Amino acid sequence: MPNNHFRSRLRRHFLHRAFCFAAGAAIAATALHSQAADAPLRWVVPYPAGGAADQIARIVAQDVGQASGQAIVIENKGGAAGMIAAETVLRAPADGQTFFVGSNAPLVINSAIYAKMNYDPAKDFVPVAGLGKAPLLLVTRKDLGVQDAKGLIARAQQAQKEGKPLTMGSASSGNITHLAGEFASDRMGFKVTHVPFAGSAPAITSMMGGNVDIMFDALPSSMQQAISGRIVPLAVLDNQRFPQIPHVPTLAELGFAGTEASAWFGLVARQGTPQAAIDRMNLAVNQSLAKPDVQDKLRRIGAQPIAASATEWGQFITAERERWIPVAKRLDIKAE
Repeated sequence: MPNNHFRSRLRRHFLHRAFCFAAGAAIAATALHSQAADAPLRWVVPYPAGGAADQIARIVAQDVGQASGQAIVIENKGGAAGMIAAETVLRAPADGQTFFVGSNAPLVINSAIYAKMNYDPAKDFVPVAGLGKAPLLLVTRKDLGVQDAKGLIARAQQAQKEGKPLTMGSASSGNITHLAGEFASDRMGFKVTHVPFAGSAPAITSMMGGNVDIMFDALPSSMQQAISGRIVPLAVLDNQRFPQIPHVPTLAELGFAGTEASAWFGLVARQGTPQAAIDRMNLAVNQSLAKPDVQDKLRRIGAQPIAASATEWGQFITAERERWIPVAKRLDIKAE
């Protein structure tokens, strides 16, 4: 795809940039604390507790809060592919106290699959800071009877011939676990029946109960179950294997290049938010992402830091729109 080089350059830049903010530690802590020390900040997360968005946001928010003395409250507002949370933030004052933990669906994919939205993600929000991203992991239920991607393809194609396509769970309609799953399965040569859930955690729970066949899930909500043997990991949708599960190949290794996909999360704010508040939060978040212990916590759950300026974070989101909106339209994916 035409923007592969740009996305690869950003990916390398984000991973290295996390190490470059330590010098601003004292400045970041003092600046954020001065924002409104008596009133807690709000980070509104568009998915239920326990999923990738929630875990990543809490790791970073806890460190930022401790370093600055500024309390940060995590609010989980699931539903409508992240749009309930987005609208919650847009109804709040643009005073630098409320931030949206934006992700693929509410900031990118929904624009392509919903006939009508109550906000324009490209115009109504401004970028603040990246938090983290988590590569997707192709997993199956244990009793499906496959142990590798080749076996899954054969099983899925046979099921399709019989008129009973495999079921694919997702964190919600329009979520990256939905769109990337449709895209990757199409590339692998089979169709699926999509089954949306209200978050990754319930989708994985349903899979472990034998109710869903496969899922292209973000690592934080599936990696531990895969390691423990409760579900079967088949491939990582990234350009390299993930350190915590080094035996699991990438889809690119298996002959399906260009299928890389991650669930990503970062802060945006309502248009009109004071630039000073954006700058303070960006500095505080990047200082947190530069800490080895924060990086280690993210890696342990299956995530990687996204350290970037507000401008770079905005460029990343734009690149994702340029990649995924055409995919959604080509595959004719609509909200369910």
